[in-house]
Amino acid sequence: MNGRLPVRFAILIAAEVFFCAALNFSDDWTVPQMPVRFVGTAFAAGIAFLAAVSHFPPKLGLRRQAAIFWGVAILLRLVALPLTPSDELFRYQWDGKVQRAGLNPYLIAPSDSQLDGLRRDFPEAVKINHPEMPAAEAPGAEVLFRFLSGISDRPLFYKIIFAIGDLSIAALLLRLLGGDECFRAAAWYAWNPLAVYSFAGAAHFDSLMILALVGGIIALTKASPDPQPNELTSFADPSSRWVWAVVAAACFGIAISLNIVAASLLLLFIFALRWRAFVLALSLIIPTVLSLPFGFPQVRVWHPLGQINYLSRLNDLFWWLIEDTFWPNPHQRSFHYVPIIIVCVAVVSLLFIRDWRRGMLWALAVVLVLSPIFDPWYCTWILPLAAWRRAYGWQVLSITIFAYYLFWDEDRFVLAWHAEPWMRALIICPVLAALVMLAGQKKGMAEAT
Repeated sequence: MNGRLPVRFAILIAAEVFFCAALNFSDDWTVPQMPVRFVGTAFAAGIAFLAAVSHFPPKLGLRRQAAIFWGVAILLRLVALPLTPSDELFRYQWDGKVQRAGLNPYLIAPSDSQLDGLRRDFPEAVKINHPEMPAAEAPGAEVLFRFLSGISDRPLFYKIIFAIGDLSIAALLLRLLGGDECFRAAAWYAWNPLAVYSFAGAAHFDSLMILALVGGIIALTKASPDPQPNELTSFADPSSRWVWAVVAAACFGIAISLNIVAASLLLLFIFALRWRAFVLALSLIIPTVLSLPFGFPQVRVWHPLGQINYLSRLNDLFWWLIEDTFWPNPHQRSFHYVPIIIVCVAVVSLLFIRDWRRGMLWALAVVLVLSPIFDPWYCTWILPLAAWRRAYGWQVLSITIFAYYLFWDEDRFVLAWHAEPWMRALIICPVLAALVMLAGQKKGMAEAT
């Protein structure tokens, strides 16, 4: 092994930790120029991350690899904990308090005058986004918010919970990957600045949905009748496959309960389980049971999820190109894209009927690429799958998507919260360039063999 490689590797790790820590000096976006500094610092952390994982020493012993892997993963999240949380956290806390006050968050919006007393006891209520809308998260998430709000109101508490979920994803990913290079492959997720910031920094709860989904995929590899030799999780006793099928269905149901986007993988779960797929009824029972406390089916509990589709589009990756050419959308509405997404996910899933592992990545990719609203933490949904399937283009997007936070510097846009061509280029062009480079490398390797 090149003697200089560990030194270079250590410098790159130190650089990523330094830049992630430096985000703490530019996280007050009410101050002019702070969003620009935040994005620039995040880009620097991302470049260091991409280089560090690419230089992960492959010939270190597994114990040393494990120590480096977990040491860096934990340190990155520790330096992110002091960051200012996103305004999404205040909505989580608010919905939990509304439930503890005996009210239904799906029936009453934060701006309702009935909640004036609750607002006085919760000063952060003024920071809630879209206060005119009732709850828009899935029932499982609302149950979670009620539980957490009964323990503590401190943002640090939420961050620690979501960061623990994030680190648990990394642990499951190591199990899913297996082999001598599992630490390097899993580092594409565990060291990713977007994952670090989204959960330990901004306090988004999505890490718990991803955790349930990855757990379901691991159970799926054990239950599947077509195991892959390179997966340590694949060698399950045939008599235990029923148990793993039930575990997969339960994890999948929990994931759906936390975020409806997990349902985009339903067909692929069916293909993986084959004749055992009827256990996926459990995946529908769990969300239904968690909906009952909110009055389902009399109360349209899942309906508020659709209200988001009536918001103006934001930061999408694809539809802006169509609308600027032959399908105008002057009011920038989103709802009419949902049926298209559903059909495309179904078609892509059917294309991978014999390779559900690859299909998982492609189905979720379709959801993200065709999503009319693309917030940065959405990208974390696919990062464990991208690490599993070695889809490095998503790692590049996870860095360039930090440009989204420039929206807080509204003076730089002709229309507030409307992405302009330069911003779209900043997010998309590096990803396209990376895909071209990766394709060239694969072609060169194929010719060499």
